[in-house]
Amino acid sequence: MVAAVVALAVVLVVSLVRDDDGGSSPAPAAGGPPVELTDWLATELPSGGTVTAEPDVRAALVQAGVDPTVLPESGSRGDAGTPALALTTTQPEGSRLLARFAGDGSADPLLLVDPAPVEPTADQLERRQTLAAAVLANPTTRVEGNARSVLETADVDARLLALVAGLTAQDGVGLWAFPPLPGEEPGAAPARRVVVDSVGGQPVPADGAATQRLVAWLDAQLPPFAPDVVEVTGDGVLIAFDYVPGPDAVVAAVTP
Repeated sequence: MVAAVVALAVVLVVSLVRDDDGGSSPAPAAGGPPVELTDWLATELPSGGTVTAEPDVRAALVQAGVDPTVLPESGSRGDAGTPALALTTTQPEGSRLLARFAGDGSADPLLLVDPAPVEPTADQLERRQTLAAAVLANPTTRVEGNARSVLETADVDARLLALVAGLTAQDGVGLWAFPPLPGEEPGAAPARRVVVDSVGGQPVPADGAATQRLVAWLDAQLPPFAPDVVEVTGDGVLIAFDYVPGPDAVVAAVTP
C-alpha cells in the first residue's frame, strides 16, 4: 500500500509539467505596519486571495505598499483554493490562526486568521499520513531540524508532500527543515515550505549539477504541484507554496 501511494505521487507530480517560467510578487514598501505582515500579504496569497481588515489597518497597509485589491472593503467567502482571510485582534470561533504580528506597543497584536478553513476528510488525511510515513521509511531519506516531527504528524501541505514523495521515490532526498515564516503559528496549518539539502545523495547547493536538476524538475511541475517559490539558498533549495484553505481538497480534485 505504501509503495502504491508513493508511486501514485510520482505519477501525479512528474506527469504534470509546465513550460512557463512563472513569476514572483513584488516586495512591499517599508515602514508602517510590521514588515513581516506586509511581506506575508505580498508573497503568500494566490491570485484572487483577499484579506479584510479594519479601515485604519487597511489604510496603513495600503500606505505601506500592499496591493489594495488584496484588501477589499467587505469580506467574501473563499473556497478550497482561494483564501478569504481576515486581520483581527480577537480570533473568531472556528477560525484558523495563521500568524500573529506584534503591534507598536500601544496596540494589541494583529491576528491573521482563516475564518473558513477547509479541513481534510478522513480519507484525505489517511492518504497524507500514508505518504508521509512512506517518505520517512525510505532508507534514502535524511531529515534534520523539525523535518522528522513534521512528517511524523503528516502536518504537510498535500501539494508539497506529493513533491517530497516524488523526489524520495526517484532519487532520495535530504530535508533540512520545514521553516515557518516570521509571525506564523507553527502547526496552525500544514507546512507549506521545505528546504531540500540533498538529492540522490548529492549535497544541495554545493553540487551544482544536482541543484540544477532539482530546480529544473521543480520548474517543470504543473498546478497544483507547481511551487510558488523555488529559491536556491545557502542551506539548500527552498520549495514553497502560497496559502490555500484546503490543499487536500485541491490535490484530491486532480487525483485519479
